[in-house]
Order: sequence, then C-alpha cells, then structure tokens
Amino acid sequence: MAIPKIKTNLFSFKTFRSPDKIDINEINEFFIQHPDITRSQFNQCPIRNEDGSNEKEYNEFLGRFKPASSYKEIRNLNPEFYDFSSLLMQQKRNDSSKKPLDVEPPRPLTSEIHLKIWEELFVQTATQKSKTARQACLQMLIAQFYVENIKRIELKNIGKLVIVIPQVVTNCFRPWQYANCGGKLFGVHNLGIQEYRRVEQTLCCYVPGEVSHIENVMAREFKEKSTRNLLRTEQTTELTTETTIENINDTTTTERNELSSEIAKLLQKDKSFDISGSVTVSKDSKVFGSISANVSTGYNSSSSSSLSNTEAKNFAKEKTEQALERIEQKTTERRTYKIIKEFEENNKHGFDNRKGTKHVTGVYRWVDKIYDNELVNYGKRLVLEVEVPTPALLYKKAMEWKSKKKEEQQATLTPPKTLSDFGIENANDINSNNASQAASAYGTSIQNYESETQYLTVDIPVKGVENKSFSQSQTLSSIIIPTGFVAERIDGVGSFNYKTPTGSAYIEFDFSGYKKYVGDFKDKGTRNFDYHFVLTPNLSGSISFVVRYRRTDSYSASLKVKCVSDPILFKEWQENTLIALQEAYQKKLDEYNEALQLQQEALAAQADQEGSENFSNAAFNRLIEERELKRACIEMLSKPYCYEMGKRFYNCKPYKCTSCEDEEEEIEAIIPETIQNQQLEKYAEFIKFFETAFQWEIFSYIFYPYYYNEKCTWYELLQTKNPDPIFEAFLQSGMAKVLVPVRPQFEKAIMWYLDTGEIYTEGDLIPETADDRYESLLKDLYGQDEVRVEGTWQTRVPSMLTIIQAKSTYLEDEQGLPCCEEEDETFGSDDRLLEGLDNIDDPIIEE
Repeated sequence: MAIPKIKTNLFSFKTFRSPDKIDINEINEFFIQHPDITRSQFNQCPIRNEDGSNEKEYNEFLGRFKPASSYKEIRNLNPEFYDFSSLLMQQKRNDSSKKPLDVEPPRPLTSEIHLKIWEELFVQTATQKSKTARQACLQMLIAQFYVENIKRIELKNIGKLVIVIPQVVTNCFRPWQYANCGGKLFGVHNLGIQEYRRVEQTLCCYVPGEVSHIENVMAREFKEKSTRNLLRTEQTTELTTETTIENINDTTTTERNELSSEIAKLLQKDKSFDISGSVTVSKDSKVFGSISANVSTGYNSSSSSSLSNTEAKNFAKEKTEQALERIEQKTTERRTYKIIKEFEENNKHGFDNRKGTKHVTGVYRWVDKIYDNELVNYGKRLVLEVEVPTPALLYKKAMEWKSKKKEEQQATLTPPKTLSDFGIENANDINSNNASQAASAYGTSIQNYESETQYLTVDIPVKGVENKSFSQSQTLSSIIIPTGFVAERIDGVGSFNYKTPTGSAYIEFDFSGYKKYVGDFKDKGTRNFDYHFVLTPNLSGSISFVVRYRRTDSYSASLKVKCVSDPILFKEWQENTLIALQEAYQKKLDEYNEALQLQQEALAAQADQEGSENFSNAAFNRLIEERELKRACIEMLSKPYCYEMGKRFYNCKPYKCTSCEDEEEEIEAIIPETIQNQQLEKYAEFIKFFETAFQWEIFSYIFYPYYYNEKCTWYELLQTKNPDPIFEAFLQSGMAKVLVPVRPQFEKAIMWYLDTGEIYTEGDLIPETADDRYESLLKDLYGQDEVRVEGTWQTRVPSMLTIIQAKSTYLEDEQGLPCCEEEDETFGSDDRLLEGLDNIDDPIIEE
C-alpha cells in the first residue's frame, strides 16, 4: 500500500478581477424580473419624510394587504403547479435525496395568478410575515420562468435562477424599518470578485547534495575526537540581538533552513513593509491528521482574467525561488540560550588506522530534498471592503483596564502602621488611648489599664450622735483605692450641729493621719467647713476615715479622692504592652511581606507570560489583530440595521438547599438560568449568519499609519512600540482596510442583506440595482471552474541531514591540489578500510 504524501500549504494570495458588465440577454437568461412593475401597488408606497411624520400613512398602506401566514395559502392558488415547483427545487440538490423530475411540466400560471404571487412576494418581503409563504412564492415564480423557457434552460442550471426584487419595493420599506439606526453601511464597499490561490508543496524525494565534510585518516594514524557539552545554572537570563545555536556534531559543519520557514520570513518581511496580514485554511488529512504550515500575503491586480492568472503564477514562483535563494546564501544562524539547568555530557570516539598502509578518506554529503510545488486556484469569491477606524482602540482600553485592576490589587495590600504612627516611640509614650488603637489595628488584644486619673466620691448623710461633754469618735468605712492606683489628694466639705451647755464643741476628720479640726465653739449653732489634703506620700490600698467630736448633735460630709496611676505598676504595664504591640506588629508585617512577595511573583509570572505572548509570539499577535478586526467588521455591518452585539440571555437566580452534613444548615447558591425568548432566536440567527456567511479564515487587512487618527493622540501613538512590526502598526493605526471574502453559496444572501438589512438565506432573490452590479457579479461567479492546478514546478531545498558515501576517495595527483582542467582525472575511488590494533582497551599510544 502506497504511503500518502504529506501536502503542505506553503502560502496563499488573492488576485482581484473586475467583473464583466452583463448585457440584457444575459440578464434574461438567469434573472427573473417582474413582468410589469407599473401594475404593482407598491408604486403608491408613501416615501418617508425626514421626521417620519407620515408614518400613519405608511401603516395605512400596508394595511391594504393581507399577507399569507403559511405556504398553504400560496399552494391553494394552483396546487398542481406548486407541487411541480417543489419537485423542481429538489433538482438543486447534489445528494441522492432528490427525486427525479419525471413528470410533465404543467401549464404556466395565468397572468392574474402570476401577478398576484409577485405582489404577495413583495408584501412578505416588506412585512416578513411568513418565511414559508415567501419561499412558496419564490419557488412558484422560478417554476413559472422554467416552464415558459423550458427549451433553453437546462435542468442543471435551476440553481442559477434568481428573483430580482425591484427597487420600488426595497425603497418602500427600508427607510421605515431602519429609521432609528441609519440603514446605510458607510465604510463598507462591495469590491467585486477575488480569486483565491494557494501554493501547495509535497515532498518528492531525497537526493545527495554538496560535500558537507571530509574526514582524512592517514596510514598508521590514530585520530580521536572528544566533545563535551555543559549547561550551567544561571539565575538571570541574558537576551541579545545576536543569537547563536551551537550544534556539536562530529560530521556537521554548517546549518540549513527549511523552505517553508524561509518563505514565512520572506513574506513576513513583505508584510512588515506593507503593514498587512492575512489568514489561510489548513487541510485535514485522514492519515496524518491536521497538517498545516500556512503563511499568507496579499497580491492585487485589476487586469483581465488571463493577465491576473499569469501574474499570480509569476508571483508564486518568484516567492519560492526567492526563498530558496535566501536559504542557499544564509547557511549559519547563531543563537545563545542560558537555561536554568545543569548537566554534562561527554562523547568520545576515534579513527584507528594504525595497522593500515594506505590513507583513508571518508566523504560526507548533504541530503537535499526535492519538493513538488503546485499553484492551485480555489475559485472566485465575492469580497467586501470594510474601513475600520482606530482598530486597536478597544484592545488598548482593555489593557488599560487590566493595568488599573493590577494597581487596585496592589493598592489593597498596604503595610501595617508602625508604632510611631500611633505616637509610640518607647514605653513611656504608651497610654490607654494609643495602646487600644494600636492593638485594634494589629488585630490583637492587650490588658486594659484604667484611666490615669480616677476620682472616688464619698457622701456621708446627716448623722445624729449623742451630745456628750467629753470627746467621742466613730470609725467609718475605709475608702478603697483601686488596684494600680494611689490616692494623691482629698477634697471635701463638711457640716456639724453643736450645743454646749458647758465647755466647747469641735469636730475632727482623720484620713489616715491627715486631720481637719474645726472647733472650740460656744452656745449652739451650725458650722460649715471645707478641707483639702495633698497626700504626700501617696496612699495606696485604702484610706481610713475616723470622725472625732464633742458636744455635737449631728454631722455630714462629702469628699472626693483623686487617684492617679501607680507609677510602678503603670510602668510595668507600659513595658508589657509595648512588648505585646511589637510582637503583634511584627506578625502583621510578616503577613504583609509574604502576601506582597506572592503578589509580586504572580505579577512577574503574568508579566513574563504576557511579554512572551504579546511581544515575542507573532502568531498570538495575529490572533489579536484578526479577532479585533472581525469584531469591528461585524459591528459596522450590523449596527446600521439595528442589530446589537453583546446581549445577555441569562438571569442569576438564588437557590437555597440544605447541607448533606448538617440538614439544619442552609447553603445558598447563585445559578444562571438561560432566557429563552424570541430575542434569543433572532440573536442566534444573527450570530450564525455572520460566522458562516463570510470566510473569516482567509480575510486580509492593511493598517494605515497613525496620522489618520485624531491629532491629539499622535504623541501617544508615536510612542507606542512593539518588537512585532505588524502588531506595532495595529496599535498605532488610525484606519484599517479589511477585505472579507464571502463564503461560496452565500453571495445572494449577502447581496440581499447589504441592500435590505434582512438576514434571509432561504431564497434565491437579490435586490435590483441601477447598474445591475449584482447580476454582473453572480454571472461571473456562475462561470468559475472547479478547483484546478494552474502550474507546477520543483524546488531543491538543502536539509540539515548528512550521509556518508559508500566508497572512499583519494587524490590521484600527488603534485598538488586539483584544477578545473584536470577535474575529471583528479579523484579516484576505492574500498579502503581502516585497520586498527586488536584488543586495545586504551586507544592512547604509549611512547
């Protein structure tokens, strides 16, 4: 069984052709026109005013019609003719499911029914009432045209018949449907026909090439070669513009490159000059899977078909030959890598001819590859040109948003406040207020110390005593000093009533030895007094309170004790609190440093990845460019017709359920639920149409310079740099020209959409234009051939492989090196072999 050859898509390009102007006879051949448009009621359709004030008039006009709600109403006009039209439509299929057209054609429709079906088609187009009814009208009109022209229309051309909707109809409903959106595709142009060509390469065979190395071993000689390969661990990576790859091989002295990679470089260079890019399609192989090595470029020509084909062949052949020439001239490439890895490999081998009496020469040859190249024409495409302003704007905004998010993430990590921020330099600075603030900030708890100053209040109400002529005393409850405090001062007031039949009256307050004496009063009366004691030294624990009196009837007192922190205990609390706060701060600081290090490592890894992807990986940059241009193109093609991208079709609904481990525990989950409605159906149809109707995989683009952007951004754009020149042009571009090919079989649907804004892929209809451009384009597309090979050639490409010749060679002319005149007689060949010593473990010759 023969092994299938692997085919590689070397590169692709496109050539433009202007379609030939269609004449009236060709229009009548495939394009079905209304028999007499002047008889249609749509001639009376009101034209929309600028402010839309006559909308009522338009609604009244549409109210005249009663559009069919199903195809059955159309079938009832002539059931036999409808059934024939359905069978006729099956002939467009290319599979075995179609039924043969083995019935006699029916009689044509009457003029009255014919015009009625045309009018129903216009109404269905304007109101979009029923797709099946509109499809029924289309197939009956095509069948009518076929029956009337059955002698000149072949059955295989049924799929080429197209209904042309007059301008009077599209101009009737279009201004009303898109009054709020514009309804005009500014910046979108129909360029015409583009031929898509690709150079495909297949490996044919391997052949011996130039001499790569000659190994000479003289008679009685032992030659040994050892190689050592060492990679050392490096903590830093060094990047230089000059790179080197050192291939240590016993038989290799130079390095070769493949044709596909060189063509990629060559076209990349052309791209960098043109500031353009494009995409190609890879081909699947049943044996080897998906195989692709595609590079794309653009090639434009507005000449005739034959001239464009000749230019295309010359361009394809020139590229492969030019790339081959680059390979033959560029035989070395140097790269240096420093890898964080270390291992050592030692290889040793030698040539032993110590027993030989003749010189032995080994000749190594390069192995070259022979490739078969084919220039394949994949056919014509209808192409749209979209002018996209500032193509990188959304991408740059997204990158700014991403950078802002990173800054916000870094801002969330703030270092803990130091003790100095709370006014604490040493233990003497600590008080209850700043200590509690610091403890709260560090997430720890400390022993609270009461306020530095406290006041104890003691009230003694009027207390009656027995009036005696001799001194008496009462010991009242001691005043308890709070722990950690000492009494510094006593202030108070007192009063006593006295009566002295004989002698004198007095009263004395004794506070742990601090006494207040009031007395030596005669007769009777009331005396008020105050007292103030500064307690030196301060008292701690408790203060005794003794009252002495004579000739006293009653007394009362009110006093206030000022207590301050015990200096010894307060100092101890300050020192313990400082230690606790320092430990809490250090723990908080360690957590911050660890989180900061993890964040920096994550950001560094992310930055390295982004740098590798965005600045080193050109293929990744192409994906970004293609994605953003595709999004912008779809937006510009859809927004003027009231289609909006980025809709949401789900709601987040909370659900509560019990835990499997604990039935009493409730778990709440937010589950997104899809919204299924008519808007979802339309949105899905919109997505399917734009993803399918265009061949995004082969679209191409060109970036225009920065000075087509607004002037206030020129400074910023000029400073935008990137190692990838195409991606730099994307970031700086003020305008991009995008060429989007239409997928085959979708040409009529795209033509209809461009003029009406309606996504309709089920019928064979196009809008009427003043210059018949759609008819001309379709006629040219109908005339294209199948996929064909337009040219073949072979290329010889050096490889990195070497092979040794079976026979040795030697120089016959012993007088010197050969010259060109003696070239045929200089070299000879024989079967000389090396003759080494037997049973020698150590090849080193001992002296």
